[in-house]
Amino acid sequence: AEWCVHCRKFSPTWKEAAGRISERMEFEDGNNNKVTVKMLKMNCVDFKDTCSEAKIAAFPTIRLYKKDGSFEVFSGKRSVDNLISFLTTAIKNSRLIIARHHSIFSEGCQVRGTLKVPRVPGHFHLQAEALGAVNINPALTNVSHKINHLSFGLPESINFAKRQNIPVEMVGHVTPLDGKSFIVERFHEAPQHYLKVVSTHVQGKTGVFYQMTHSDRIRRLRTENLTGTPQARFTYDFSPMSVVVKSKSKKWYEFLTSLFAILGGTFTILELTSGAVDTVHTAVKEALGKKN
Repeated sequence: AEWCVHCRKFSPTWKEAAGRISERMEFEDGNNNKVTVKMLKMNCVDFKDTCSEAKIAAFPTIRLYKKDGSFEVFSGKRSVDNLISFLTTAIKNSRLIIARHHSIFSEGCQVRGTLKVPRVPGHFHLQAEALGAVNINPALTNVSHKINHLSFGLPESINFAKRQNIPVEMVGHVTPLDGKSFIVERFHEAPQHYLKVVSTHVQGKTGVFYQMTHSDRIRRLRTENLTGTPQARFTYDFSPMSVVVKSKSKKWYEFLTSLFAILGGTFTILELTSGAVDTVHTAVKEALGKKN
């Protein structure tokens, strides 16, 4: 790609290597046959669809292709001598080359860690970065993800919340994202998360845990920023207020008063219903007697 600084630096080396190797230098395959290689370069800006079909994930990418479409990726230091050494070894062991384009979609990352953040609005994001002297191809950067666990506060805060016999709904708000997946369907898209966090205290206890509410959307990169790498962003905001959980039990005489009030109300309703039924019954009997 023309915008890739590593591609521009590698261009003179590639030209020198192509002049010495392409259809000129002979290599020996696994059957001791003499073979040559043909070196081709492709500008992924001009041939964007072709590079997408080939799953070119970084620039520059150097591959040795076999006739059946399988390939071996060169990952060493980009010099003419290293390219010749790579070709010599790879062609000699070409029967072991079985990788194909779709195999890169089985790859992924697992992220685990802890962040210390002040109690002010902020964000953190997950983004693929190139390893070595290459540039990431943003069109093939997929930041779909599954959240196994995400919470605010100390790791043991979720267990503290469960031990306090607080409502189940409140415990669920401590880790509302656990086990959920967020998938994007197209290139240049990324999930965006918005978290509202509130601290929660239990009266008489020194511990604290954090509840949060969550909303999300899929953000599509703007047309002028299609060279940017998508980010899975988590934006959080701490509420200035806190929730205090209090447990309150009724005294025995309050319980009895409530119970008698319920019984009295029930008795009154039954009496009124019974009186209404008797009145209707009497009226119906009188009406039938007059008719006869």
